[in-house]
Amino acid sequence: MSEPKEFNGTKDCPVVEELLSSFLDEELNVEADSFVRNHLDSCPQCTAKLNEIKATVDAIRLLPLEATPEVDLWPGIVAGAEESEIALPLAVGHRRRPKWGNPLLWAAGLAALLIPGSLGVFAYVRSHDRAEPVVSANQPAWADELDVNIDAQGIAEAIRMATRIASEVAAGAAEAAAQAAEAAAQAQYQEQRIDLPLNALIEALGDEELDASTRVQVARTLGEYDDSRAVAALSEALLKDPVAEVRRWAAWALGEIEDSRAIPALSQAVSRDEAVQVRRWAAWALGEIEDPAAVDALSGVLLRDESSEVRRWAAWALGEIESPRGADALGRALVSDRSEEVRQMAVWALGEIEAPEAVGALSEALRGANSVEISRQAAWALGEIESPAAVDALISQLDSDDAETRLMIVWALGEIESPRATSALAEVLLNDPIAEVRARAAWALGEIGDSRASEALAKAMKDENAEVRRMAIWALGEIGG
Repeated sequence: MSEPKEFNGTKDCPVVEELLSSFLDEELNVEADSFVRNHLDSCPQCTAKLNEIKATVDAIRLLPLEATPEVDLWPGIVAGAEESEIALPLAVGHRRRPKWGNPLLWAAGLAALLIPGSLGVFAYVRSHDRAEPVVSANQPAWADELDVNIDAQGIAEAIRMATRIASEVAAGAAEAAAQAAEAAAQAQYQEQRIDLPLNALIEALGDEELDASTRVQVARTLGEYDDSRAVAALSEALLKDPVAEVRRWAAWALGEIEDSRAIPALSQAVSRDEAVQVRRWAAWALGEIEDPAAVDALSGVLLRDESSEVRRWAAWALGEIESPRGADALGRALVSDRSEEVRQMAVWALGEIEAPEAVGALSEALRGANSVEISRQAAWALGEIESPAAVDALISQLDSDDAETRLMIVWALGEIESPRATSALAEVLLNDPIAEVRARAAWALGEIGDSRASEALAKAMKDENAEVRRMAIWALGEIGG
């Protein structure tokens, strides 16, 4: 395996320059600090930049903390403002173009907000179509109409305060910008740091000189990285690595990454790899990706693979993908597969897909299954599909000796909500020996809402079980509503 490449000084200079201030203040984490030190050892340009920053900092530290005039100028400003007369600076009808770039204008505006009512200025500008009287430089046009009270001392104080606030805001903005630049530099550094081992791992996965156990660990690590840039290398390892254990972990890693670009390699592996565990994990990975493009390959494996474990995982993957195109193969597996575990998984998958075309196979499994588990799951799947075509098959099994099966059938009939089940459910409500089944029958009758169930529900209000009575009252309310 080749070693990670050293950082190139020219390429990394922009990153290092952004980190120099934090490096000088000892605010970097261990990895970033080491990164900057290593770069400075081989880069005279960045070293000179660091020395320049140090010199600037040292010079700033020699300055006095506050640079203020020896004489306070504000009293003179206030006095001048009090003694001066206010006059219109421009002739009526002449408008000055506003300028927004001067911070003192903003400070003055902020001062007006800080001291409301301290200065009121009202001007009345007549239409340009009317002749305007000549305005004296010493008498405003509105002088006769408004008595203006000017608090010059308050204005001066407000301007002083606004100027200080504006300076603080500007300093805060500069600090925020510096922090944002440092964060961006840190992120770029972290991305480069991650790329190095990722690229090294990708290269190592295809290195035939490495032993198999190392390549297995590399494949596992790439899966944990969960980075789609590893898909091509993992796909190649899945198809070409001579060691089955490496191929198995490559399949697992592709399932962790969940990138559809891996489907061609996984489909080939699930269909053709000689190792059972590779095919099994390829099926799992296709289920994790959940792309309908894998349905054909999985359907073929479900019907033809010699390993029941692989077939079971193929059925699971089809259920995860939930494409109706997988229903036919699942239905055939449900009827004919020699493994009960595969048939159970096929029933579950058909319930997940909720394809109406699977009702026939599920009904047959419900009626003819030798397995209680398959009967229960078939009833559940038929309830998930909610097709009225399943009602007759479900009713026919209400006399099952297994209470769990009867409970699931009653639930399924309530989900389907077909009035054709009313009479059979009323019979269960009044005669089933298990209280939980009777209560579920009352619920199902309420879901169906057929008034023909009212008599049986009224009788159930006297049932010895409180839950049955409660559900009967609820169902009567549903029917009456």
